[in-house]
Amino acid sequence: MEYTVVIRKAPDGVYIGSCPVLPEVHAQGEDHEECLANIKEALELCLECRKERGEEIPLEIETRQITVSI
Repeated sequence: MEYTVVIRKAPDGVYIGSCPVLPEVHAQGEDHEECLANIKEALELCLECRKERGEEIPLEIETRQITVSI
């Protein structure tokens, strides 16, 4: 299974990751690689938990980047 994650750098320098299709999944790390490893672990745990409880396992249909002017 593949999921999109969004990684951003917080003002304090910590990297923060989230998964838009699974809003309960968040992780952080001191660097980009640590954040990616942590968000992957969080995704796996979330999906395992959802499966055990018989909850929906959402699938992504499409992801796009949209350009806006500000």
